[in-house]
Amino acid sequence: MLVGIDTMLPEARKGGYAVGSFNVNNMETAHAILEAAVERKSPVILAFGEGGMYSLLPMGSLVAAMREMAQPLPVPVAIILDHGRTFEGEVRAIRSGATSVMFDGSVLPFAENVERTREVVKIAHAAGVAVEAEVGHVGQGADYAGIESERDQLFTKPEQAVEFVRLTGVDALAVAVGTAHGVYVGKSPELDYDRLASIREVVPVPLVLHGGSGTGDAKLAKAVENGIAKVNIYTDMGMAARDRVRAMLSEKGDKAKFIDVLLDAKAAFKEISGHYMDVFGSTGKA
Repeated sequence: MLVGIDTMLPEARKGGYAVGSFNVNNMETAHAILEAAVERKSPVILAFGEGGMYSLLPMGSLVAAMREMAQPLPVPVAIILDHGRTFEGEVRAIRSGATSVMFDGSVLPFAENVERTREVVKIAHAAGVAVEAEVGHVGQGADYAGIESERDQLFTKPEQAVEFVRLTGVDALAVAVGTAHGVYVGKSPELDYDRLASIREVVPVPLVLHGGSGTGDAKLAKAVENGIAKVNIYTDMGMAARDRVRAMLSEKGDKAKFIDVLLDAKAAFKEISGHYMDVFGSTGKA
């Protein structure tokens, strides 16, 4: 069944678990994640990017396919635009049939982030679509080791998070507490759980953690314990698919077929997404 994050995440927040938001590249990877969710009786979020980010298909085609696959399933499925950065992209996602959108104005000055997020919230809510936004900035794992002394300056401030939610009316808030996107270079991430718990105490909407890949199961589980209701994952699935396809090609050589590549990539996405459903505690919560 199709739902928005405004329906799904408050239940997760109340129940003390998080829902995985998994970026998909095409219909095969989306189907893999949905299979894992059905088998584990877990709510799930399918995420897609604005423009060419992640997706191998036009936005409208991908969203239409995800909607068709998700609608008859016995588990709640949300479809969300991930890291949308333009008003036009947000509108395209809404018109394509996404049940939720994220506007990422985290690199903007606070006042501009508020203004542009509020504009997205107004049109999205009028269309019955939920909105996630971000305060603080979740950077790139490749830069993680090099900005250690400045990293906490990018973290979300509890008082600023409260004000942002009050001024914009967003349904969920992505926070920066130590994770980063992509592959970490130099060291594994350290999360500021005290800061996260402080934000959870004062912010009335569910909290989101981006950059979950490579963080480690124990750290992610502790983040959920401290108030995270949605965790974004992509890199771990993509790397597992790469490794699995590489091993298959090495074994089969010229006997490998294109369908073998697709099936191995799909199997990797299903395995990793299912693993994280267990880690986040969403298994059995559908």
